[in-house]
Amino acid sequence: MSAAQRLRHLWLLAALPLAAAGAEPEVYFSRSDPVEQKIVREIDGTRKSIHLLIYSFTDEKLETALLRAAGRGVDVKIVFDKSQTQEKHSLADAMLAKLGPKRVEFRTGRGRGIMHEKMAVYDGADVSLGSFNWTANARDNNWENIIFLHDLRLATACEHEFQRVWSTRE
Repeated sequence: MSAAQRLRHLWLLAALPLAAAGAEPEVYFSRSDPVEQKIVREIDGTRKSIHLLIYSFTDEKLETALLRAAGRGVDVKIVFDKSQTQEKHSLADAMLAKLGPKRVEFRTGRGRGIMHEKMAVYDGADVSLGSFNWTANARDNNWENIIFLHDLRLATACEHEFQRVWSTRE
């Protein structure tokens, strides 16, 4: 990781307390909280854009919510990890077919690396991020977390990260 990347990561970590300047952060844990329902509510409340970086995606309710959002004119864009498209229950190729190539991209890391981010930016103002993949396994079996932040400065930094990954051809 370069010095600039480390600085960006440190800035993001340092900026987490700034989320309190907006609404209180909301933290959910997969084995005890309704994570899927919260994500669906966030998607359903989005009016302009949903930009998603996701490693693994198999949750059909979340797929349906994203397609509903796209149907009402929301700019839905998703970057999937390319290696996960080959997984048995992956919805990545289905989302590509339903949303089209201008809304779906696939990335890998360098060498044997992966695109392992799990982050969504809603309307450029709200963010969800954490260990939670958008999968039935994460929802039902894993120990996962996701935090929802309502802070414009943090959302702007996360939107820049989305755009960087979206536009980087690796």
